Amino acid sequence: MHRRDARLLVVDDSPLSRVATHHALRALGCRVIDEAGEYPRALQLLGEQHYDLVISNWKNGGRELLQLIRHTPGLASTPVVIATPVTAEVVAEASEAGVSAFLPRPFGVQTLEEVLRIFIGQRSPVEPGRASSAFVS
Repeated sequence: MHRRDARLLVVDDSPLSRVATHHALRALGCRVIDEAGEYPRALQLLGEQHYDLVISNWKNGGRELLQLIRHTPGLASTPVVIATPVTAEVVAEASEAGVSAFLPRPFGVQTLEEVLRIFIGQRSPVEPGRASSAFVS
């Protein structure tokens, strides 16, 4: 799958964070990006469209969204990446809920590139020796 064809959903209650993530995804070649400011809207979009990747914050409904995705037939296998400051508590809770990976906040374009490479496919060369900032649970 090419990044330009992948359908992504960005869920964040912060408009600034949503816009920043959207712009970073576009800079990395993604073209089909939907946004939701709260998890009820995200669930509505997930019911209307297939998404190749969901990037969601953890606060303000991220946990509930992840749990609902994991327990909804047809959505359960959708990769969900949680963008959040990573703490042991968040890692434990999100891992138990079925998170696919974490995107540690604050994150840059290179870290987002790594997440895309994992879930959408490699579209740019890997730089030798570059450490991964994104991690899969």
